[in-house]
Amino acid sequence: MDRLAQVPDGTTSFYYRTRAALLHGVADQLVRYDAEAFTEAFKNAPNSSGDEIAGVLAGQILSIREEPQLSRTRARLELTMLAKGDPEIAAGFREMAESFRAVVERLVIATQSGKGPLDRALLDEQASVVMSYLGGLIFAFANGSPEPMSRNDIERQIRAVIVGVAIEKDTERVSGR
Repeated sequence: MDRLAQVPDGTTSFYYRTRAALLHGVADQLVRYDAEAFTEAFKNAPNSSGDEIAGVLAGQILSIREEPQLSRTRARLELTMLAKGDPEIAAGFREMAESFRAVVERLVIATQSGKGPLDRALLDEQASVVMSYLGGLIFAFANGSPEPMSRNDIERQIRAVIVGVAIEKDTERVSGR
């Protein structure tokens, strides 16, 4: 591992005595990278339109196809699976997921603005479906999906998800389902 990281032999074991310590160190560093990138990318989100937020999200998702984001995303996905059995690792990822969801909720609200009072149940459902859609893209891109997608494609699909969930919800209300 030390040679792969291009550091002197023994460096990793000096700082991280166990596999668990190494995994915690990697998780902590990933959360730190994510927090910095997230803060920078979404610093204007509260004052942005839905289209602007969707554009930033699309750019962030597309960056996964390039290094260093590709390796970081793959490591994050692996560690997320391990986090089920390690509350310390899970805590950092949970905090980032909550921040990400807050941005997605802001996107949904901005997309709906001017369309009547806020329906919290609808907002929750739309945000959940958008998060699932984006999670699927993240997973696909991290695994080398060759599907050609542009920023505009992702923005359009995000809007389609938000609008589609609202239409389905209205259809349910009208039909009494």
